[in-house]
Amino acid sequence: MFHLYRVNGYTKNLLGEKTNYNAINDFYQIFMWQEENVVLELLSLYCKSLIDEGEKMFFRFKRDNEKDAVFQNEKRQFELQRFVDFAQDLNEVFTDFGLDIYLTQNGFIPKQDEKIVTEIFEPVIKCLADTKWKEVNNILTDAFVEYRKNTPKGYSSCVTHTVSAIQAFLQILVLGKTGTGDISKLITQAQKEGLVPSDMFTKEIFKTIESVMMRERQETGDAHPKKDYASERNAKMVLNLAMVFIQHCLVN
Repeated sequence: MFHLYRVNGYTKNLLGEKTNYNAINDFYQIFMWQEENVVLELLSLYCKSLIDEGEKMFFRFKRDNEKDAVFQNEKRQFELQRFVDFAQDLNEVFTDFGLDIYLTQNGFIPKQDEKIVTEIFEPVIKCLADTKWKEVNNILTDAFVEYRKNTPKGYSSCVTHTVSAIQAFLQILVLGKTGTGDISKLITQAQKEGLVPSDMFTKEIFKTIESVMMRERQETGDAHPKKDYASERNAKMVLNLAMVFIQHCLVN
């Protein structure tokens, strides 16, 4: 979620004189005068500090006979609470100013219709917070970062990362780890093993989603010689399809 910019020094005041005033001054200078990606990186680092503080503040041990899942869920909710409160306020500000971004636990995502965010993106990102899906999360985060660059190359990289995230998701779901396995074969195997829905309607949905994603990766992604760069619309479509696909699998 947090990719550091090292080419330019953005904390000259802090590194020159280590005082709180200069740290605040650096924050102000970045927020007011730097480009969008740098500002979002600054906010990402602040979000990370909120989560880190939450981890340090969790105050109790697992009780006798308490289920591990229950304990871990309470612990995670506590750790994220300060971030969740900040994200809610920040997203309201983004909405008020008509900005095309939305903050989630997995970083900044492209602004969507509220129904898409609340019923698809947020539930999927919450489920993927489980350590089991760490590699999928990392790849999706890279996809969101590339999308935010708002360039044809960034959109193409977003498409590539998104399809890779789907592949990693299916590999973990079916094989328990990432490494090998094509999407089409993994879907078939997952359906045979009852890991994803296998009714006719679902099969057609999976077939359509897979076809669209493979076509976009082939024509506009970075994995193959591209016919053209992806557009914002292409990248957002692939991201949305990926989220719908993962949600449908997890619901099962």
